[in-house]
Amino acid sequence: MTAALETPLSLMSFDEASAAVVSFLKTAVPMGSWSVTRVGDGRQVHLTVEDDAYGLTAGDGVDWSDTLCRHMVSGAAPQIAPEAMAVPEYATAGAARRVPIGAYVGVPIRAGDGSLFGTLCGLDPTVQSPALLEQAPVFRMLADLLGRVLEAEELRRDAEERAAELRRQTSALARSETLHRLLAEESSDAISRHAPDGRILYVSPVAQDLLGVSSQELQQANLVDLVHPDDLADLLRGEDEHQGELTFRLRHREGHWVWVESTRSVLRDPRGEVTEIQMVTRDITQRRAREAEHHRESKLESLGRLSAGLAHEINTPIQYVGDNARFLEEAYQELIRVVEVYRGLLDTSNPIGWAERQERVREAEAGIDFEYLEEEIPSAVAQTLQGIERVATIVRAMKTFSHPGHQEQAPADLNEALAATVTVTRHQVSDVADLHLELGELPPVRCNIADLNQVFLNLIVNAADAIEETGRRGSITVSTSVDGEDVVVRITDTGGGIPDDVRARMFDPFFTTKDVGRGSGQGLPLARGVVQEGHGGSLVFDSVLGQGTTFVVRIPVEGRAPETDGADA
Repeated sequence: MTAALETPLSLMSFDEASAAVVSFLKTAVPMGSWSVTRVGDGRQVHLTVEDDAYGLTAGDGVDWSDTLCRHMVSGAAPQIAPEAMAVPEYATAGAARRVPIGAYVGVPIRAGDGSLFGTLCGLDPTVQSPALLEQAPVFRMLADLLGRVLEAEELRRDAEERAAELRRQTSALARSETLHRLLAEESSDAISRHAPDGRILYVSPVAQDLLGVSSQELQQANLVDLVHPDDLADLLRGEDEHQGELTFRLRHREGHWVWVESTRSVLRDPRGEVTEIQMVTRDITQRRAREAEHHRESKLESLGRLSAGLAHEINTPIQYVGDNARFLEEAYQELIRVVEVYRGLLDTSNPIGWAERQERVREAEAGIDFEYLEEEIPSAVAQTLQGIERVATIVRAMKTFSHPGHQEQAPADLNEALAATVTVTRHQVSDVADLHLELGELPPVRCNIADLNQVFLNLIVNAADAIEETGRRGSITVSTSVDGEDVVVRITDTGGGIPDDVRARMFDPFFTTKDVGRGSGQGLPLARGVVQEGHGGSLVFDSVLGQGTTFVVRIPVEGRAPETDGADA
């Protein structure tokens, strides 16, 4: 072989390399036909052909089982037969029966994974010189080169596909980032990213409306410096959670505090270290104001329900105080009339006889039942005093229950508060249940007593409603005890219990199982807010269907734990 390839095969496409190899062999090793074929789906198809003996063209194909080439696919070495029909396997092939074949060259072309791609095939109608066998290394080299070109082309194609996929992903990422930025900039919520130490890496423009500060000014500021000191501990306490909802206050540029609700997600590296904190923050100042208004409305609603009962409670003792006062007035008039007769008989300016004196006394006393008055007057006085004391007790209970409370928590007597609440609810409860107090000895509890009075009122009224729904008379027991550093208040009723499908929603705002007009669904959510958020305690319940429910209020004796400063964000 003296001819050479002008361009390295490695720089060509497979089709170009195939054509170059076939053209090179047609010149260097003259045979009637040289071709590069592909094998697949049971057929052998010619990809590139140089033929002047058999009339073959690119695209021609035959069944793989009829070809000479199928006899050499198990190996990698060239199969060369200067006299093909002398080889029995070739002589019996279908192709040999159709066309005259004198000499045959077949070399496998394998893909990068070793699978058979096709062949480098040479055919000639005449028998060739045995010197054809000496070209075996060249044939194998050319087939290997075609295999490498094929592999390189596959790698190029794969690289191009990966590059195209990378471009698509990059474009999609750019669109996604643009979309996210647009969403962040158009969202009514503030979207922010923070370093592990709390520094603000990004915050959406809505920060201007939320805090009166532009997002540019907030860059590199620290969230800790913006949070109300009393809320800082709650914010830091949940840092180890992957995500969570937080409620806290942020300082507005004008100096006032803005209530916000924030959902936080914590991003970590493979070692578990925090790399970034993402937050979505919403202004809930108006919502907090509405909740406070609902709280006031709930209290007014409860007081409204109590007013009729309190009027009855006060009316009963006042009524018998009035009746006894009228009786005492009549008895007084009668006794004064007798006394005036006695005083007249003692007048010496008009002397009368003893008999006449006796007659006048008998006449005066005839209209009075002294024995009856002697028995009833002390009883009337005692009943009057009891009525007055009952009214005074109710008034004191109302004063205790309606105590305006303080902005700051102060020590209070929970037993006294519970007794007052029982007193003001007794008439409402007494129609459906017997109310029992089992008060243990308690230390003064630091709390907002007015808010807790409202909690106790809601729980007792709810217990009465639960019993009323059963249609039978029941009982309510209010008990207190000390458990470690907490005071525990239990309110137990013998109502119908809480169904399983309702329990999970008991503290949901506006959820109620009562008839329209009997409940707003605000009582229990507000009660839990007062106990948990306002006092650092807990409000839970235990219920047995058909037997009743116990609500347990747990309040720390020292009140809500003081907030701590100085922790890292």
